[in-house]
Amino acid sequence: MQFNFLLKMLASVGFVGFFAGSNLQAAELLIGRLGSLKSPIASPSTIGASEGFDLYLKRINDAGGVNGQKLRVIFRDDEFKPAAVVTSARELIENDKVLALVSPQGTPGTAGLIKDGLLTDAQTAVVGPFTGDAKVLSGANVFPLRSTYEDEIAALAHQMKAVGQKRVAYFFYNTSQGPLFTPIFEKIIKDAGLEYVGAVGFDIIPAEDAQVQLIKQAAAKVALLRPDAVFTFAVGPTFPMAMQALAQNVSRGVTRYTFSINNWETLVKKIGEESATGVVFSQAVPYPYANNRKIVRDYQEDIKKFAPQTKVNFAGLEGYMTAKVLVEALRRSGTNPTREKVLASLIGLGRFDLGDHVVNYSAIQRRVEPSVDVTIIGRDGKLRK
Repeated sequence: MQFNFLLKMLASVGFVGFFAGSNLQAAELLIGRLGSLKSPIASPSTIGASEGFDLYLKRINDAGGVNGQKLRVIFRDDEFKPAAVVTSARELIENDKVLALVSPQGTPGTAGLIKDGLLTDAQTAVVGPFTGDAKVLSGANVFPLRSTYEDEIAALAHQMKAVGQKRVAYFFYNTSQGPLFTPIFEKIIKDAGLEYVGAVGFDIIPAEDAQVQLIKQAAAKVALLRPDAVFTFAVGPTFPMAMQALAQNVSRGVTRYTFSINNWETLVKKIGEESATGVVFSQAVPYPYANNRKIVRDYQEDIKKFAPQTKVNFAGLEGYMTAKVLVEALRRSGTNPTREKVLASLIGLGRFDLGDHVVNYSAIQRRVEPSVDVTIIGRDGKLRK
């Protein structure tokens, strides 16, 4: 009893190294990660975000951890199903005793966490959700690392206007956020001084061949609107189908646009370099292939140092930034962090510059200062800024 009491006293004043070589270990700081390796929609961003997050954690753990304690991630695969996201989060909080949740994939899952009340009931933060839905990103205990869809569309509208495009159409999958975003998109386009020529949606069906034909028919309707530019809101398997259908059905002079939630590399693989050439993507996190921002340079340098086999990508950088924000909150939570303390530290973070990418968290707002890059797939199948 006296020995254990002495250990606690020594640890409390920082004498952890006094017992180096013994079997005693400092308590770990446990982080819960959500996402899915099973879902073809969520797996690319889950993998990328995990690699980036773990990269930053290795940097921190190799330097001694946070306040002398190492960090460890516990991952639960939610299969990209909203109900399973809530169940997995509850297990991480109640069974695994994690201090915070990171990187849930998609709008429905994070929205489900908010609606369920789990985050507020358990006083738990969720950091870095992979969605640009403004309502979700402003939800209780949610701390974003990316710009909103509205920010992305505004940047694309500015690009359209800059290159002389005037007539803009909206092409969307008739599920999830696709239809709900229609009036938001229309308003942004009109506010930018562009002409909104209409929207065309397509339903989701299980048979792939029939789905392709359905999207082709919808793309032909888009062509009748005579747009200069078409923005597509679709994710997963229907996104490359939509891009291919537009390439085949609208004039070559029409530019295809989409947002950062879609993976440009997957598009090139699915439809080929020729069909993917000219597709424009907005990016809600910094462009990771250059070195003009400090956070990107840090990310690239840590890959070379700690994980040279890891591929640079947007999701990886987003995961890296998520880890940096969470580590700062853990550091500010002291030597005995709790979920409540971590949440309070995030709320009190204020304006925090990760390295030319700024988040601003408070009790009133939790947002990213808009910082949207516009990128395009070149003839060589590479993404250009």
